[in-house]
Amino acid sequence: MFDDRNPSRSTRRRNRGDNPWARLVWGCAILAAGIIGWLDHTGQLHASDYFEWWPLILIAMGLAHLPQRQWVSAAVMCALGILFLPELPFLPHMRLSMILGVWPLLISAGGVTLIRQALGQTATNARRDNSFHSVAVMGGVGRGVASSDFAGGDAVAVMGGCEINLAAAKIASETVIDVLAFWGGIEIHVPRGWRIENQVLAILGGVVDKTDGNAPAGAPTLILRGSAIMGGVEIRHPKGL
Repeated sequence: MFDDRNPSRSTRRRNRGDNPWARLVWGCAILAAGIIGWLDHTGQLHASDYFEWWPLILIAMGLAHLPQRQWVSAAVMCALGILFLPELPFLPHMRLSMILGVWPLLISAGGVTLIRQALGQTATNARRDNSFHSVAVMGGVGRGVASSDFAGGDAVAVMGGCEINLAAAKIASETVIDVLAFWGGIEIHVPRGWRIENQVLAILGGVVDKTDGNAPAGAPTLILRGSAIMGGVEIRHPKGL
């Protein structure tokens, strides 16, 4: 059911995605735009002299992501803001080709993640029935694990999608799932009562935790690590549970 009957749960869900610094930046930007527009209308200044500095909003938005530890988003927004700034004598002017020219490095980052997962120890000694290995390349894969001693696994989605159902699984204390979403998506269904620890690096991608966040102290912990490169990872409860 929906969270209308539990205001505290709904509030916690909103707070996870709330960034007061971003709202502050947008508030100041809108306030400044209104004042500049009014002064231009009254003939006290030329709005065009000030509106050309709109890229400062992007830079400020990037800085607003730093308290949330969203390093990649902050770097991208700051870089775009500097790119579109008017030329300054003390700042070398960046060109769009200079930024777009580094995108092949994202492919290398995906390769590094795959190598790390291949050499890692996650689920290496796990039994076949209490772990999973899921790979989707330009297609879709669905997997389910119902073990009472879930030992983790790994999911790789390259221009495809993986759906992992852990609704019937149980964790003794904690376990790890390695993920790589490269131009693809990974959706993981977990039962209520699990604590989710997100260690996934998002590069022009995102990780969304849609669980209720009501795990008690000492709850089983699912650790997610890996990368979301121009892709996404979503953690949620199965429908009806």
